[in-house]
Amino acid sequence: MSDNSGLSALGAQLLAEAENISEEMRDWRRDFHQFPELAFEENITASKITRVLDSIEGMEVISGFAIPTSVIGILGKDLPGPAILLRSCMDALAVEEETGLSFSSCMPGLMHACGHDAHMASLLGAARVLSFHRDELKRKVVLLFQPAGEGKGGARILVENRFLETFNIGNAASLHWWSEIPYGELFLRKGVLTALSDRIHIDIRGTAGHAAEPHMTIDPITISSHIVIAIQTMLTREIDPRDPVVVSFGQIEAGYAYNVIPEQVNLWGTLRAFSPKTRDFVQSRIETVAPAIAKAFRGLASVEYTRNYGQVENDSEMVDKVVNVGIPFFGEDGIKMLERPLLSGEDFSFFSSCVPSVFMLMGTGLEYGLHHPRYDIPENMLPFSAAWESYMALTL
Repeated sequence: MSDNSGLSALGAQLLAEAENISEEMRDWRRDFHQFPELAFEENITASKITRVLDSIEGMEVISGFAIPTSVIGILGKDLPGPAILLRSCMDALAVEEETGLSFSSCMPGLMHACGHDAHMASLLGAARVLSFHRDELKRKVVLLFQPAGEGKGGARILVENRFLETFNIGNAASLHWWSEIPYGELFLRKGVLTALSDRIHIDIRGTAGHAAEPHMTIDPITISSHIVIAIQTMLTREIDPRDPVVVSFGQIEAGYAYNVIPEQVNLWGTLRAFSPKTRDFVQSRIETVAPAIAKAFRGLASVEYTRNYGQVENDSEMVDKVVNVGIPFFGEDGIKMLERPLLSGEDFSFFSSCVPSVFMLMGTGLEYGLHHPRYDIPENMLPFSAAWESYMALTL
């Protein structure tokens, strides 16, 4: 993060205005963090966002477009031409928090472990700051608080229900805080930024029985172990190692007692890849391999493969514009280009596939990464983030 001397006069003014509401943004963030909600269940979160937006002069607020928990704020609604979209996700993760914060999650097994609490607070701060400059806007600004960003395709539902056409969106931008890059620096990339991201469910059936008599059973846990190992082996032996692909199983559900072999095992996992051809191949092989291994051990297996997200593709011209307006804000050394795309999935891809878009990473430089039970964010970055989002809306 550059010091104030590196900011343009407008950037410095916006940052000063954001600093003036820094306590409010901190309180919003902590409130969101304490009461996390999963995808499509963001009812309390939506009501809090709506209350803040309703208090902002000149703001039009639309609740429940396409998804009951979506919230949209509009500034400059009568301005001609296409609008710029600024977007934040709202949903939390099924993670048990271990931060020890005084405002830790009150919801057992749920946590804002991806920074959406900070993203929402930042965008609300940007909304407040932009309202001070609404007479300076040259185009309509649409602020989207999007439900279901964590694997449930909230953006897909909005796009399918003509959100972009309804609000005449010409460009879209989204800012994501990222712990693995230096504090306050902005990272961009032209073209592909994130990977294809899919969901895998394998249902394995056997015959239950006593653990002391395994020969009287068909053990689905053993079968599931062979399936997981076979898939990992297939990735390293059937795919060119220069073609990145990852399959990870993060959830296994089986059994109710330590001494009973269960009848059923459910595996849930995800695929990440950059090549659609590789995705097709891996999907086909999983759908072939899992049932074949189960059959070899006298069991049954079925595969449910769901294609979640495409790739986020940053528009080259828009990236250039962000860099040009951003250098006075961040300083010459504050903006960098990623050499390689991320294997993360991101449903902003549904927007980037329809309108020129830019997805950005802002570094927090903290120890724990996204989705970790001890993940946290530096709250003193909230004003800087809000000022940058305001700056983009006024200058792009």
